Amino acid sequence: MGFERGMVVMREARIALSKCKEGNKIYGVRFEKMENGWKYTWAFPVKEATAKREHYDETKIVGQIFPDSGYPGCPYCRTKDFVVCNCGKLNCHNGNDSHFTCNWCGLSGTLGSYDGSGFGSGGDL
Repeated sequence: MGFERGMVVMREARIALSKCKEGNKIYGVRFEKMENGWKYTWAFPVKEATAKREHYDETKIVGQIFPDSGYPGCPYCRTKDFVVCNCGKLNCHNGNDSHFTCNWCGLSGTLGSYDGSGFGSGGDL
C-alpha cells in the first residue's frame, strides 16, 4: 500500500537476496508491494558484508511475485527467472530443465509452481 506525497506515490519496497549458480554469487533484488503481490524491479551485485549490515538477509516476502517490464535480471547471468526453494530462499534459474539444485542449501528436485507462501533471502552469509 502506498501513500501520495504531492504527485509521487511511495510504495513499500524491500530488498531480498538471491544466489546465482554462476560463481555462487549473491545479489540484491528490489521488490515493490503492489495490490496483487510483489513486483521485482531491479537487481544489483552486493557484497556479503553489505547484505548483512543492511539486514537484507532478514527480508521476508509473502505473496505472489512478478517481474516489472524493465527488470534487468541477475547481474551475473542475466536471467529474469527465480526459483523459490523449499528452504525459503531465492535462486536465479537460467534453464529450461525442470530439475533444480538450490544454491543456498543444496536441496534438489523437480520444479513446481510457487504458491506465494513466502520466502526469506539469506542465511549463510
